[in-house]
Amino acid sequence: MMMESRRGILFAFLVLWATGASAQDSDDLGGARFGDDDHHKTGPSYGATMGSVTVGDTQVYRLSMRPEIPLGKLGLAFDVELFIDESGDFSSRGWSFGTTTETIDTFLRKLYYVRYGKPGDDLFVRVGALDRVTLGYGLVLDQYRNTLDYPGVKKTGIHFQMASVGGSEVGLEGMINNVQDLQEGGALIGLRAYTRPRSKLEIGITYVVDIDQYAGLRDGDDDGYPDGVDAFPEDGDLALDNDGDGVADDLDGDDDNDGIIDIDEGSGLPPDVIAGLRGLSTQAEGGFEVDEDVARRTPFNRQSVGRDPFGIAGLDIGYRLMEDESMRLIVYGQLAMMIDDDDALDTAAADSQGVAPGNRKAEGFGIMAPGLWATMGPFDGRIEYRYFQDDFEAGYFDNLYELDRARLDVASGLATPKDAQLQRGESLSGVFGRLTADVLGLVEASADYQYLVGSDDPRRQLHARGRVSPALLEAIPRLSHASAYYQKNHIGARLDSDGAPGSKDDFFESTEDTFYGYEVGAEMASGVAVVWDTRFLFERGADGKLKRRRIMAIETVFNF
Repeated sequence: MMMESRRGILFAFLVLWATGASAQDSDDLGGARFGDDDHHKTGPSYGATMGSVTVGDTQVYRLSMRPEIPLGKLGLAFDVELFIDESGDFSSRGWSFGTTTETIDTFLRKLYYVRYGKPGDDLFVRVGALDRVTLGYGLVLDQYRNTLDYPGVKKTGIHFQMASVGGSEVGLEGMINNVQDLQEGGALIGLRAYTRPRSKLEIGITYVVDIDQYAGLRDGDDDGYPDGVDAFPEDGDLALDNDGDGVADDLDGDDDNDGIIDIDEGSGLPPDVIAGLRGLSTQAEGGFEVDEDVARRTPFNRQSVGRDPFGIAGLDIGYRLMEDESMRLIVYGQLAMMIDDDDALDTAAADSQGVAPGNRKAEGFGIMAPGLWATMGPFDGRIEYRYFQDDFEAGYFDNLYELDRARLDVASGLATPKDAQLQRGESLSGVFGRLTADVLGLVEASADYQYLVGSDDPRRQLHARGRVSPALLEAIPRLSHASAYYQKNHIGARLDSDGAPGSKDDFFESTEDTFYGYEVGAEMASGVAVVWDTRFLFERGADGKLKRRRIMAIETVFNF
């Protein structure tokens, strides 16, 4: 049966490949990777890749087809793939049709994006991969992306902009991080409504809510246990293996591997069986032992823990002081406030639910005003004053949010939502600046820096990204594209890489708030390139030391 299923998947893949290839009627070559400037394409393009990619914590081989079809304002891009496991067999990953939900997810996974229009049009809609989505001036949601773990994890998001709702003076923009999360009651949803009472004045209100922060924990088999604590992450019927002997606790009569049969409450045995075994042990007078004190942990299970929602509401205002062909100047401000439930748990309750102790209601507000945004020639820059009270954090929903929504301590099995990770309880004020520039037509670069001070150490963050311009690429043989990026939040506020108590990280020392990577493409022949796409994330291990996690893809890309 399994062999027939895999043959069916392979047949479907080859049919789609052939269909996509025959559908192309243009010599226009698509880029090596899908880009944000897809609306500039004038005709269909067809691409295929093969190579090694990161899925979870392992490298697997992937074959992928990537047709892109622009049809006026409408654009479609697909990413139809096959994975080959370490045994050389075709994997059924991404090709499940057992239930309606699995069937829908299977088709959504083949979609990279469908879009209508482009950002700034009267109507723009994009469904699929999202990158650098911002609402308002970014105090609440700033440069969010749902592609952090792509291609191992694919999310089908929605981003839209409407200049006028029903012909009114009100515009609307918003996003949903993942349709699959929405189906399971855990999506991130953001909306901003705005109006322009005068031609140069814009007023907007924003509300972003994560219905359940715990939805950020990967659970491949949907059994409630995150993959990090699930000993059988691809089997929805089995999960825990307390003693690590390879036998699931549900099938193991000795969960702590001490050679004595377990009859404690966590053994899962019926009460009458437990009573019978206890009686036999008593009658045997030491000849038959039972274990009623089994050392076992209670890892987080999303199905047994209630949702943990968190939201932020904001108000923004902007006024265009100047706008012509040579320069644009906007003065703006934004206010935002946290909206959280009281999710405090005592130690016993937290431990029984697999939730890290210390959760409490997050409170606070933030103000960025005045702000000045100027665009002149190849330069685009912003500078603003910021004031934050209590727990508030700017850009709470940022491009690392899918990583930070909830963190899992693999050693203890405890989960911590992002609102419980916030630095607590003081007012901060300072400046934030961002500059984007086209440097001599050679490099397109962007960087931003925040410096806030309070009664404790300053709170700093640094983000930077850059890519080689098309003009310079033409002058460098074989180089098809090159880009790099770096991000670090909470500089000087985390433990050092060794996790030494009381220590603090250096400015460029990696922490769990560091993210960087690069992408380089080398043209091997006309229409053929090798692409290295590498991203680095960081997590604390069971020993408290920082562990680097690499997400890597090395693929040969064919464009027709």
